[in-house]
Amino acid sequence: MRIGERDARTGTDDFHSLRDLILQSEPSYPEIGRWFDSRVLQGLRSGQRTGYVGLINERPVAAAVLKRGLVSKFCHLKIDLSARSKSLGDLFFTLMTLDVRHQAKRVRFTLPESVWEDRKDFFNSFSFDSAEKSERQYRLFDSELFSETSFPRLFGASCNKLPQMMGQLAIADHSLLTGAVMSVQPGPLEKILAGQKTVEIRTRFSQRWEKQRVSLYGTHPISGLSGEATIARVIAGPPDRIWEFFAPQICCTRVEFDGYTSGRDVIYAIVLTDVHPFVDPIPLAQLSHLLGLNLAAPQSYSSLSNSDGWLSAVVLAAALQGSIGVRNKQKVPEGFINRPGPRPIIRSSA
Repeated sequence: MRIGERDARTGTDDFHSLRDLILQSEPSYPEIGRWFDSRVLQGLRSGQRTGYVGLINERPVAAAVLKRGLVSKFCHLKIDLSARSKSLGDLFFTLMTLDVRHQAKRVRFTLPESVWEDRKDFFNSFSFDSAEKSERQYRLFDSELFSETSFPRLFGASCNKLPQMMGQLAIADHSLLTGAVMSVQPGPLEKILAGQKTVEIRTRFSQRWEKQRVSLYGTHPISGLSGEATIARVIAGPPDRIWEFFAPQICCTRVEFDGYTSGRDVIYAIVLTDVHPFVDPIPLAQLSHLLGLNLAAPQSYSSLSNSDGWLSAVVLAAALQGSIGVRNKQKVPEGFINRPGPRPIIRSSA
């Protein structure tokens, strides 16, 4: 969760989680409480700093603080021992890098010499190639080092990390891995994101997508990623039967439905749940520019397992959002017999 001006001014639970996690470092940094209550608090309120809290099963396990500027600084990163095998270091470094992409020319941080020696490969993978003794020493019993890199190098290294950050890692309610990208026209997409339309109709689809997350791509004129959803069920059947059970959830007229399904013996009702809209759609052109790729708009739907480019794009979109969407639940009507199909492949936690 990102911690910003509103959290600092109103003292939200996330703000207090950030402070509590940071103050756990007081035995090694005696002045860290004073630093947080003056500089960090002031910076959060002014927008000069951003805080982050990482949660696993709603339990705060990681905290970070970023200072913005032409020379930006990763001020603090603390990860609970129980969570250090879950790629949270990669996640937080990437998040902070993306958050200063409009202003930073260089990025720096200080760290204990022991940590540099122990995790040198990690820092090198983000283009921090060397470290030297810092002019100011805040830590007890361990020398602090200083490391710095150019923003273009750091950004390139962070983008290369995106496909690796998969599994159950998520930024707020935005997952870092979805199984597919699904194209939806602007009108139906608006109703899906508003929770009005919970069933999408396709003349061709696969039941292997059940229980998987999908990224929702708005076609022209949106031309960008607009949110995410979970495919609760994929039900195949004759058009009349599908209409009988799902008409209110499809959110279109019978004339429109018949026009789309004309000539089909079997169509697919895709039941969507856990819909999380993005605050703003992320244009395809912006994703292509940030990643240095020529991304083609998905046709109907595309599997991410066959496209490293789109896999990177949906992870980047999640990182750029970091906000909570609206949850919507939809039950499949009782009595509707689903045609047999392959069971979904569930990916294990990263």
